[in-house]
Amino acid sequence: MAQEVEHRKEVYVIKAGKASGISTATPVEQKEIGKAVMEFMYDYKYLTDTTDVSRNETDRMTLQVTYGMSKFTSFRAMQIDSLIRVSTAEQIRANPDSYIGGETFSIYKNYPQGRFTVIDKVSTDWFHYEEDIPVQEWILTDDTCNILGYECKSAVCDFRGRRWTAFYTDSVPVADGPWKFGGLPGFIMQVYDEGHQYEFTCVGINSKADRVMTIPEVPFNKTTRPKFYATKLRFDTDPFGYMMNVNGVNVQVKGADGQPRTDITQPRTLQYDYIERDWK
Repeated sequence: MAQEVEHRKEVYVIKAGKASGISTATPVEQKEIGKAVMEFMYDYKYLTDTTDVSRNETDRMTLQVTYGMSKFTSFRAMQIDSLIRVSTAEQIRANPDSYIGGETFSIYKNYPQGRFTVIDKVSTDWFHYEEDIPVQEWILTDDTCNILGYECKSAVCDFRGRRWTAFYTDSVPVADGPWKFGGLPGFIMQVYDEGHQYEFTCVGINSKADRVMTIPEVPFNKTTRPKFYATKLRFDTDPFGYMMNVNGVNVQVKGADGQPRTDITQPRTLQYDYIERDWK
């Protein structure tokens, strides 16, 4: 069920029960930082309830690669941003589900040089933090598989609270991978954690890409990785309270009978762990 509220001539579309399902009718200005020479599409799957492995979320992600730099972001979010630019508030209110979806994070590797830049959004607030390029101590194994016709070798590592298995190929002239992964002698086609709570699988390769790579031009909250996760947890466990106390938006949710749905607006407990467990 989607609910919406108008505030400051913007439309906030809120997907009840999923904190990240928030969109506004204001498109985000983007700054060009390069042009991709290759693009890789990934299916990103993750559990939102670790007690029910049949319930997972999916998103289509894209890894844009250029010389010395890459960007990993949601392809769905890119499509929604383009749709918002040509839609009116009335159109959004008429079909709110079309404007919800897509992961909010983007990861820029080697931008600035020698660092990662992570951009993410909590409610309507944009956050920015940098970190040193993390060291992933991969152990090569004998397992193999075939993904998109590429013979892949495997490796495992412990990284930020999870044990990961990756399958990589040396037939792609790029040493990179999805999310924050890298450091293998080839390109990472698939990577998943023990228990398959998080999984990235390459489903397409464009070796003649020419799409520009951008970064949002917005007022960022400069932060650190632990502080960002603490803010994210505050929002994910009490999204309506966060919006009221931080954004000044008072959201009232009503059922089909017109009566307030206070059960939806109450704080809740997350049924899953974040992809990085070591931030606390």
